[in-house]
Amino acid sequence: MTRRFLVFDGDGELVGTFAEWEDAHSWAHLRSAEPANTGPVQVEDRAERRTWTVSGEQCRLTVWRRQVEYGYCAPPPPVPLPVPSAFVVPSAPPPGTVSPRPRNRLRRQVKAS
Repeated sequence: MTRRFLVFDGDGELVGTFAEWEDAHSWAHLRSAEPANTGPVQVEDRAERRTWTVSGEQCRLTVWRRQVEYGYCAPPPPVPLPVPSAFVVPSAPPPGTVSPRPRNRLRRQVKAS
């Protein structure tokens, strides 16, 4: 027989394991009423994914959230590259710079004599 119900004290330390819910529940109430206890006692049922928080005469049930995956998403589409803009020739060079020699001017040929 497995001990399905785990009892933790206020410090989070495992203090008992029980096979039956009623045994774990009644023992948790006794433990929480002890003067040396430093916080609520918790009874965990990991098979059903539930936790009971016991403090004094009160109990609070917490049902664990189940994370379910229904498949995987497709990879994101590739990011499109920016469209190259047309190169605009500046009308004048910035001040303090040397302008390039125009390319459409005919070059003089020097003949050796």
